[in-house]
Amino acid sequence: MPTNEKLVLDTLLSAKNVIIFTHCRPDGDALGSSFGLRDFLRSCNIKADVMLTETPPKRYIPLCDNPIRKLDKTSLDEYDLVVTCDCANHERLACDDKITIDDLRQKSFINIDHHHNNNVGGNIELLNPQSSSNCKILAELLLSTNKELPQSTLNWLLIGMMTDTGSFRFSNTCGDTMRTAAILLDKGAQLEKVVNQIFLSKPYNQLLFETEMVDKKLHLFCNNRFAIASLPQEMMDRYNFKIKEDEGLIDILRGIDSVIISALVTRVHGGYKVSLRSKDSNYPVRPIAQIWNGGGHDLASGTTMPAEEFNSFDEVEAKLAEIIDNILPTIE
Repeated sequence: MPTNEKLVLDTLLSAKNVIIFTHCRPDGDALGSSFGLRDFLRSCNIKADVMLTETPPKRYIPLCDNPIRKLDKTSLDEYDLVVTCDCANHERLACDDKITIDDLRQKSFINIDHHHNNNVGGNIELLNPQSSSNCKILAELLLSTNKELPQSTLNWLLIGMMTDTGSFRFSNTCGDTMRTAAILLDKGAQLEKVVNQIFLSKPYNQLLFETEMVDKKLHLFCNNRFAIASLPQEMMDRYNFKIKEDEGLIDILRGIDSVIISALVTRVHGGYKVSLRSKDSNYPVRPIAQIWNGGGHDLASGTTMPAEEFNSFDEVEAKLAEIIDNILPTIE
């Protein structure tokens, strides 16, 4: 076992009271690694909690039992170990506003992540940007203990691996990804339960929202190689649709046969939040996100285009189309 993995395990298993954080607007990988680790630690008679500052997407709510919602410095002092999961940078860390990243760094602090250019800064780090998901890193780590993993941990780890790989359809899937998933299934991960809960439980209002998005908001640029949809708050309110439910929404755009790069845009405080996806590794989107200090993975990134530069969805779409037109191949 590599030294840093052994140090992470030794530190986890010697802790008495652990608090686990992840990124804001948590997705399946963030929730899977956080709650999966929590339930494993509890099975080892270690007190462990997950901090969530917001309600997770509906499909995950039945599985996210008893997260911590508030945390002040006095409460933080009760924990002897801090762990962050699947958080690329400290600015996106979902933490009570009474707690700063410097408060966390003063404690024993493990940072586990699979994003490029991680700046969270734990004093113990397990970082692997080549891993298809954070749950894959964690699955390999916990399986190496030869301890029996709780049913909930097995399910959570499988959820994270499946959501971050598009159910093993995306190019970040490799042989090791499949082998690790197979071991989780052999150990008792419940594939049917996971698939039904996470992938086959779409609310009807979301289906109506997606229908209008495709019909009214979808725009194609760059000889139909770039698809983008801007989602105004009024439209989301009309369908009672929360943007945190958008996991997988962008894949509707990416699924168009001619499209190589796709984007979703929403209005946020300070600008326009842009989610970017590519389905061709020859045309990564991370460099586009980095123009406005965003980041992520080559084929899945995000950024915020500032309101000081852009006054409307139309301006955002036009600028992205201009940039992407210079990246994508010329199509006759």
